[in-house]
Amino acid sequence: MVSRRRVKRVLAGSAAVLLAVGVVLAALVATGVLAAPAVGSVESEWGTVTAESTAIETTATVDNPNPVGVPGVVSVAYAARLNDVVLARGEKSGVGFPAGTSRLRLSTEMDNDRIADWWVAHVNDGETSELRVTATVSGPGFSRQVPAQRSTVETDLLGGFATGEARTVRFRGDPFLVVGNQTAAWGDANGSVTPLSVSSTVENVHDYPVTLDGVDYVVEMNNVTLAEGRQRSGIDVAPGETGTLDVRMGLDSAKMADWWATHVRAGERSTLSVALYGLVERDGGYERVPIRVYERSLELETDVLGGGAASVTARSPPERDTEFERPRIAGAAREWGAVTDDTTEIRTSVAIDNPNDERINDLLALETTQRTTINGIAVARGDHRTDGLDAGRSAFELVSAMNNSKVPAWWARHLNGGERSTVATTPAVRADLGFTTFDVAVPNRTSAFRTDLLAGMGGDAETVAVGGEPALVVRSEAAAWGHATPETAPILVNATLANERRVPVNVTAVDYRVALNDVVLADRTVPEHYRVAPGETRSVGFEMVLDNGRMDEWWVTHVRRGESTNVSVTVTATVETPRGSETVELDSLGRNGTMTTDVLG
Repeated sequence: MVSRRRVKRVLAGSAAVLLAVGVVLAALVATGVLAAPAVGSVESEWGTVTAESTAIETTATVDNPNPVGVPGVVSVAYAARLNDVVLARGEKSGVGFPAGTSRLRLSTEMDNDRIADWWVAHVNDGETSELRVTATVSGPGFSRQVPAQRSTVETDLLGGFATGEARTVRFRGDPFLVVGNQTAAWGDANGSVTPLSVSSTVENVHDYPVTLDGVDYVVEMNNVTLAEGRQRSGIDVAPGETGTLDVRMGLDSAKMADWWATHVRAGERSTLSVALYGLVERDGGYERVPIRVYERSLELETDVLGGGAASVTARSPPERDTEFERPRIAGAAREWGAVTDDTTEIRTSVAIDNPNDERINDLLALETTQRTTINGIAVARGDHRTDGLDAGRSAFELVSAMNNSKVPAWWARHLNGGERSTVATTPAVRADLGFTTFDVAVPNRTSAFRTDLLAGMGGDAETVAVGGEPALVVRSEAAAWGHATPETAPILVNATLANERRVPVNVTAVDYRVALNDVVLADRTVPEHYRVAPGETRSVGFEMVLDNGRMDEWWVTHVRRGESTNVSVTVTATVETPRGSETVELDSLGRNGTMTTDVLG
């Protein structure tokens, strides 16, 4: 067993020997007997990478011109700087060299946090850095500094962002926005934040205004998030107009240390991406819209230790088709609602299919307007908004108020059209996504209805008696409508009066009364008098003038009775003969019946 005292004696002896060798070597170098070793070249490469550090492996070529080897009393010092930021510093002592040329391997570790310092300097110097590698060989009696190796590292990330080429943002395959004139600029970087501003023009090629209340931004390098934030200002661009979107972001300078590890592991290759998502304000908060209004991806490749070469290549963003599908109207049914003296509700129940998911549905609202005309007369208009549309099948009710005062106008056209009417409902549905709207295809609904108010009036003959004796034979022809206006509606009545007596017969008055559901439209006397000579047959014609202006009153009763109306037309004649005078009802010219309709069809 070797004693501790003996080990101490051996170590002391070894140190004394090295010291003696060093003294002799220093003397030999000083007298020129031996030449000092020289370093011919220094080459470095990245070694093991961890989350905290990156190894730098350096190989130095050493030329020992002496015929004998140099013992292990030489020291080699090494330093690497980028823009005066010391990335690594190392020293190896007790190095010896054989005669001739040999290779010396050095290894040191760089703290990845130093990359954050370099990044700040690199950005502030216009994306330019100088790599400077120095080495010193020293020993007893000599010290030689290797000429510094210098290389320049230049990147052009801003140039990669800038492009005048326009990019079309599509929404469900349709052109939506055209983004062009993209530029970018760095602000003054520090250890905390690296400001980045991007700007682009945004042309609205959509049919409706595009409004963004703000933007979310995400900046990543090799999936390391350098910036993620929100700007509460956006754009408001009318169709066919162009606006400018300016976004100011703050990159986390310290995160560059995390990025560096991924960059070296990937062979000094990185993908830098910037994406801007539009925002809309809803209920005091902000929600993302399903489009990227700005998107840029760059490929960065460097060779920091191998000469400083760097390249930046812009990649075309992937074709993205926003996952939005317009809702579809599955069906609609109309019916009458509440009826007042002034208005009649039209209630439309709408079934809608929404194929979108919750991400879209949180933004989605439907704006529905509906216009109803009867015979081209606008009678009703309604609006409805449905917020937060559910996925799948849902329903809502649209209520529009029909103005009853419009009834006389469309009813006049109904009569002039042969008692036929067309009811047209024209809906317009827009999907509101907060930032813009899209039309939803929905068919118009058309129905028709007809009436026959004059059915049964005319075509019959009847005998009018006075004092129990036949006086006249009245034969009526089919009644017809004259030209109706919103104020009046004339019924044209034609008949023949045949006097089979030997004495004259006078018709001194013809009275008529027309009522629809107890709404009296006429209660008048024909102004003409008729004299029929003995044995004469005379043709007569007169108008029964209806007050069409009261048809709004009739309409209320008609709808309240389920679109059913009692029709009452009464015509009386006052006939005089030598036997006296008598007022009789002319059944052949009158009518009592029921009229029904199904206006909404």
